[in-house]
Amino acid sequence: MVRLSKRVEYALLAVQAMAEQAHALLSARDIAARNHISQTLLAKVLQQLAAAGYVRSNRGVNGGYTLAQSATTISVADIVQAVEGPDMALVDCQGSADHECTAEHVCTIREPLAVLQERIVATLASMSVAELANAKHLVPLVIEQQH
Repeated sequence: MVRLSKRVEYALLAVQAMAEQAHALLSARDIAARNHISQTLLAKVLQQLAAAGYVRSNRGVNGGYTLAQSATTISVADIVQAVEGPDMALVDCQGSADHECTAEHVCTIREPLAVLQERIVATLASMSVAELANAKHLVPLVIEQQH
């Protein structure tokens, strides 16, 4: 099964909290305590989100983190890519050109998996951080049936 990493999970919890409290500065300690997660790992993830431009860090005694953009403009895919990198491949042969695959010349699943990967990325891109923060505004994804 496709699984999101703990780093992505922490990132999503953090941006969700920031979207819910849009006008507040939230410390890594507060976010970690609220969600019962590791503050150390969360701090590293927050640094990645800040480097990617999705989170703003304010230093000092009363410092903390806030979203650097509107929660409606940041997608779950943006957060996943900020934490895990741009390679969201399901299998090695889709992730890089220098993969080692002994069955590539007879592989029958490469193209179907590429389509599946595109659908997963589209699904992640279809949900905004604002939707994470406010479940009543969730927009269902409509998947066209191909016959």
